[in-house]
Amino acid sequence: MKRWSTRRALVSVAAAGGAAWTAAYRADRRRIDADPIKPALDVSLKGRPVGVRAGDGTALRVRVYGPEDAPTIVLVHGWTCAIEFWTLQIQALQDEFRIVAYDLRGHGKSAPSSGGDYSIDAYRDDLESVLRATVPEGEKAVLVGHSLGAMTIVAWAADRGESLLDRVAAVGLFSTGLGDLVTSSLILPAPGVGERVQQELGQLLLGSKAPIPTRATPLISRAVRYIALCGAASPATVAFCEQMVLSCPRDVRANTGSSISRIELLDGLDAIDVPTIVLVGREDRLTPPVHAKKMTEALDEVLEMIELPDVGHMAPLEAPEQTTQAIRRLVAAGDRYATPVAG
Repeated sequence: MKRWSTRRALVSVAAAGGAAWTAAYRADRRRIDADPIKPALDVSLKGRPVGVRAGDGTALRVRVYGPEDAPTIVLVHGWTCAIEFWTLQIQALQDEFRIVAYDLRGHGKSAPSSGGDYSIDAYRDDLESVLRATVPEGEKAVLVGHSLGAMTIVAWAADRGESLLDRVAAVGLFSTGLGDLVTSSLILPAPGVGERVQQELGQLLLGSKAPIPTRATPLISRAVRYIALCGAASPATVAFCEQMVLSCPRDVRANTGSSISRIELLDGLDAIDVPTIVLVGREDRLTPPVHAKKMTEALDEVLEMIELPDVGHMAPLEAPEQTTQAIRRLVAAGDRYATPVAG
């Protein structure tokens, strides 16, 4: 009798938990559907495909938006994201500028790495392949990267050296860091455990191949908000980011995360000698403003250092207007930089 009562109690608790879970999911969906930003996030981008293969044969999904005779902006998304991460910027800018965007290897609709290589060197070389295929010879492009995308740009610049001045008009480094990413992260602060232990724990976390759900849930939604966005992020914005993160294959997420956890690229900023905007959300837990300040101090041609209040790691989605205006200012600065001064 006692065993039967215990079993019945457990069933009752499980039923109550399931009902609460269902109620939370339905409430989340109502908030998402009512979010004013949702229609813009749902827009299907209509870019022109360009066939690009990386040096190791990996097929990359590349799209070009806007008029062919306009200044070129190259957008490089971050870890676990895809071209659509830039949807609000592409929609706002594609009537005026020629925009190139691509899925990093293994992300979005790009093919998995043909050799299983998700190192920063592989991402760097992929950027070179995209630039060669999409930026006309003799033209300077504005390069804008978010998170891993910005790291990729810095790694590419360090590798290209003096040729950067002939190919790049300006650079945007958004929501990123170039070293010491684990110990500076605010995701799992662990005071008192020691820097070495914290580094090892962070590397294990970022490189974890543990499965995550492939469908949205109230728990995953709140975890994504905590890690990648902030409390002020709108419901549809959180859901949009959640879907991108859940769509990233487990091995790509893990192998790339492992590479990011060990990255040291601050010295690569020496190669960036063009107008640069550094942008960061004040509530960014993954790459807090301390990284933006380090980069600003190390760069020679800082146009602006922008710190956005009430914004987390996903600044182009959380603060689309400010991010878009920063890109416009980069294009304008690049035009001035490329124009010879009359003697």
